[in-house]
Amino acid sequence: MPRTPSHRWIWLIVAVALLDQITKQLAIGWLEPDRPVLVLSSTALPSIDFLLSYNKGVSFSFLRFAGDAQRWPLVGLSLLACGLLGWWLRRVPPRQPILATGLALIIGGALGNMLDRARIGSVIDFVHLSYQAWSFAIFNVADTAITLGAIATVVSLCFEAT
Repeated sequence: MPRTPSHRWIWLIVAVALLDQITKQLAIGWLEPDRPVLVLSSTALPSIDFLLSYNKGVSFSFLRFAGDAQRWPLVGLSLLACGLLGWWLRRVPPRQPILATGLALIIGGALGNMLDRARIGSVIDFVHLSYQAWSFAIFNVADTAITLGAIATVVSLCFEAT
């Protein structure tokens, strides 16, 4: 029988989406597009800088050149994914907190990016990771939450008792 998700998972979803939106607004206020602000530089380690970017595509800028045609289908896909993950979250037993945390992080991150896409037609990214001449990715809090949530979900499916 389906259960209502614990309030802590709902709060985690809301907290991730809010933190994502707040950090993006700070980035817009402090950064200029395509003008990096160095945070950490090293010859032996990856470099981190803040670099304001607007991604019209999906992960790793895939589909970024498709124009505005993908905006609303991607918003719809995000809502569908959040709905399905929310359905799964409702069914997670209390003895699987890692799975519930992972799903909540993914939902919160997906909602944060979906809000950008619905509002302005692109996702705001601002953390740039690179190593020497190789640029790895430009991402945001939502992307980080989705990645950590995916890792937690896989770990849970491998190790938590069902």
